[in-house]
Formats: sequence, structure tokens, C-alpha cells
Amino acid sequence: MQRLNSVNPQLAQGRTKELLDTVQQAFGMIPNTALVMANSPAVLDSFLAFSTAMGQAKLGAKLHNQVKLTTSETNSCDYCTSILSAVAPSAGLSAADILAGRTGNSADQRTKGALAFAHNVLESRGKVSDLQLAAVRQAGYDDAEIVEIVASVVLGCLTNFLNNVADTELDIPRAEPVAAHSTTTCGTAACSTH
Repeated sequence: MQRLNSVNPQLAQGRTKELLDTVQQAFGMIPNTALVMANSPAVLDSFLAFSTAMGQAKLGAKLHNQVKLTTSETNSCDYCTSILSAVAPSAGLSAADILAGRTGNSADQRTKGALAFAHNVLESRGKVSDLQLAAVRQAGYDDAEIVEIVASVVLGCLTNFLNNVADTELDIPRAEPVAAHSTTTCGTAACSTH
């Protein structure tokens, strides 16, 4: 059972209504996570501004979303993993890209380097070692991109932690556990929704 209220968009007023209308226009629906976040218009406003700004990141939408998937899996956020997997194709992710994000393991060495660094940031709470920082640079990332990887982790953590606290009810298909799939079978259309 959900532990924090979802704001009823029909009853929302003022800034909260404006923000929820923005979400509706952007996604064609208002995900339950936005309705939970709307308990604080300041938080929803900040989240939308942060998310919109990251759309301009040098890192690119695909890797930004893969880093958030890595973060969601690490933080055991079922809601975020499910919604990120569901919307990932619109950000240009294939089923294999989604699986790479969820497992933190990509056949592409540059992507693998970014996902490993994101995991290191999470595990060390940002106190990565010189060796870990050198490894992400060796994988081909400059300081701007490293800052963006950290920001992608932090943005993921915001929604992961909020949805874990709220136990937000899923309003999208639940992502299947990664262990239920192997990379040899994850090439089907069905795989794009896990």
C-alpha cells in the first residue's frame, strides 16, 4: 500500500496545477510518481527543471537514461526501473541498451565505463577513488561528461528514494527482474518493457 498521498490532479490548484498540466502535456499522462512529488510543488518544480536541463547534456539522452537505470537497479526502485524501461525507447534505447543500463554491463566499452563509474559514485556516495576517476577518463569522458554522469545518478536517486519512501503504486507495467532474462533472449519487443 502506498505510504504517501498522490495529489488528485482534478483538485490541484495554483502552481501545483500548472506543473501537473506540464507533465500531462509532456507525457500524455501524469505518472503516479509526479502525483506523489506534487505534494511539494517546490520539489516537482525542481525535478522538472532538472530533468529538462539534463535533456541538453553532452552525455546524450541514451546514456543519461542508462545511468538512471543503473541507479534504479542499485537502489532497488521498482517504480523507477519500470517507468524508465517503459519510456526508454522514446529516448532511443533498444532492448539491449535497457538491459545494459539495468545490469551496468554493456558490450560497448565506452558505455560500460560510464555505467561502472555511475555504480562507483553510488557505492562510494561520490567519494570515488583516483583510480575510478582515471578509469572513466580512460573510457573517453571529459570533465563535463563526468559531471553529467554524477548529475544523472543524483537525479535518479531523487526519484528512487522518493518512490521507495512512498512505495509508489505502479501505474505502468512492472519491469521483470533482470535475472529473468538473459542477454541471448533480450532482443524481443517484449524485452523493451522490462
